[in-house]
Amino acid sequence: MPDLSARVFVVTAVVGLIAIAWAVMRWRAPSPAQRAADSETQEPLVAWVQAALAVISGSVDYGQLPRAEARQMLIHWWEVYGPTELADTMRSLSDPERPDNAWDLLRFVVVTRLGAAAQYVAQDDAWTQILPIARRLQATYPAWPDMAHAYVIARRQWKGIATDGSEDDDGMRRILDNIADAREVRWTQLAWNTPLDPIDAEPLDD
Repeated sequence: MPDLSARVFVVTAVVGLIAIAWAVMRWRAPSPAQRAADSETQEPLVAWVQAALAVISGSVDYGQLPRAEARQMLIHWWEVYGPTELADTMRSLSDPERPDNAWDLLRFVVVTRLGAAAQYVAQDDAWTQILPIARRLQATYPAWPDMAHAYVIARRQWKGIATDGSEDDDGMRRILDNIADAREVRWTQLAWNTPLDPIDAEPLDD
C-alpha cells in the first residue's frame, strides 16, 4: 500500500487541478452583463439607439451602468429617486402635445436607459417604451447629422449660450467630439432609417 503522504500528495494535486480548471472556466466565461450586452447588440433597435445616444454618451451605454451609479446620475441630473419620478419624467419628455424634437426625445432615451440600469424599470419594458420614441426621431429627421445638430442647438439654448458655438463650454465640446466620432464610425455602419424590429421590415398588405 502507498504510504499516507503519497495519498495526500495525489489528493492535493487533483484538488489543485480542479481549482485551476474552475478558475480558467470563470475567466473565459462572459459575465452576465457581457452576455446581456452581446445579445442586445444583435437587435436592430439596440444598435440604433446606441448610435443615437453616441451624441450624448459616446461609447457608454447608460443601460449597462452599475445600479448605484445609475441611481446617482438620475438623482443628480433629473431628481429621480424611484420608479414614480422616473415615470413622470418619461411622460413629460415624450409628451405628444409638444412637437417632436431631438432635445426631448434623446433625453427620454437617456433617462429610460438609466432607469433600467437603476432597476426602476425592467430592461424589456424600457426597450418597449423606447421603440416608439426611436421611430418618432426617425420620422422627424432625415439623417443622423440632422438629429445631432438639432440636439446641439437645443442644448445651447437650454444653457443660455450662443447657438453658433462661440461660447461652448467643456460639456458642449465633449458632445461635438462624440458627434465627430459617430460620424466616422457608428453612423457609417448603420443607416438612419434602419427598420427597428421585424415588423418594420415586413411588406405592407395591398
